[in-house]
Amino acid sequence: MSSIVPHISIFDKSFSAANTSHYQVYLSIDFNAITYTILNTQNNTFIGLEKYLLNDIYNDYSLVDPLTQIVNQTILFKQPLKSFNVAYVNHRATLIPNVLFNNNELKTYHQFNFSEQEEDLFYADNLINIPAHNVYSIPDYIINLFNKIEKVNYHHFSSSLIEASVLYAKKTTNDLIIDIHILPSSFQMMVVKNQSLELYNSFPYQTSEDFIYYVLFVLNQLDIKPKDINIRLLGEVDKNSAIYEILYKYSNSITLGKRTENLKFSYVFEEIPQHHYYSLFNQYLCE
Repeated sequence: MSSIVPHISIFDKSFSAANTSHYQVYLSIDFNAITYTILNTQNNTFIGLEKYLLNDIYNDYSLVDPLTQIVNQTILFKQPLKSFNVAYVNHRATLIPNVLFNNNELKTYHQFNFSEQEEDLFYADNLINIPAHNVYSIPDYIINLFNKIEKVNYHHFSSSLIEASVLYAKKTTNDLIIDIHILPSSFQMMVVKNQSLELYNSFPYQTSEDFIYYVLFVLNQLDIKPKDINIRLLGEVDKNSAIYEILYKYSNSITLGKRTENLKFSYVFEEIPQHHYYSLFNQYLCE
């Protein structure tokens, strides 16, 4: 089986196979790409990133072959690491308030909101910045691919988005924060009011018209006028994209997000827009 070539591969010159016990790896898995980044905990600096683009991935099981190749061919994954953190990207997650949460009822919570799948394994992320757990599932055949890697932690990608949005709200003077995180075929919307999460939801889309329909619907339901607010865009979007252009027709106060100030980034990230890989770089908030 031939190896998969990364679409992006950047590493700081300080990267060393002899130093991996100080490295935390953050891996993100979705239907469009498998991406990982490396945090050197000695100086709290991100020092590398690789991204593999995927084609013809229509369900979770079709991730097995490319993910197996990437895990097997990446020498770093075979080295002793400080931690290995996997964020799974799907829509099958639900927030449960802490006062109602019971760790023995994960399957019940999940099946109340989503259809049952035989291969589901259930997890819950304890969110720090809101009083809730994020309950989700990952197929067992995905989990099994990491059996030979030590110190593996699993998270749902939405947990880092929620944590980052609420944390951002606590550091600003704005009473209302609207964050929209863009992926190639879905987007996630976080609304934070008075430093409390008002809404999180994920929406599929194929066109910019699909995108703006959902955004305007949510804002209308919350009685928020687009012209009266600033919207922060995160993830895979740029100013010349159709999504940005159609959103600008309804709200001309749009900003592109920036990386966390709590950690440092190597010079190798200078060419990457600061709002890209937002969920990946904020995975550290879920530890």
